[in-house]
Amino acid sequence: MTAIFEEIRRLEAARKKGDITAAAFAEAKGRLLETVEDATVLPPFEPAPQPRRSASAAPGPWGLMLMGLCGAGLLTFLTGRLIGDLTIAFTLVATVFAAIVIAAFRKLEG
Repeated sequence: MTAIFEEIRRLEAARKKGDITAAAFAEAKGRLLETVEDATVLPPFEPAPQPRRSASAAPGPWGLMLMGLCGAGLLTFLTGRLIGDLTIAFTLVATVFAAIVIAAFRKLEG
């Protein structure tokens, strides 16, 4: 492309000096510009759509929280039936789940 611009500048200088006529300049410039291929304009880039998650994918944070709450409720009920006191069963299950959460956070830290 730079070579074409240089050639057009050379032709323009020759026309200004009077070495070539305006018609010859226009014809030579037209031939030079015809050698340039047309640019292909592409549409704007759009990122590929993200694939949908399958049913077997791991649950998100809200799914894990719901599963943990359901598990805690079930264990509280079963422990309450086993020892006969729902208050003590809730305390035991809450303590165990708190220990699990603390262990998980410590494992994430280090």
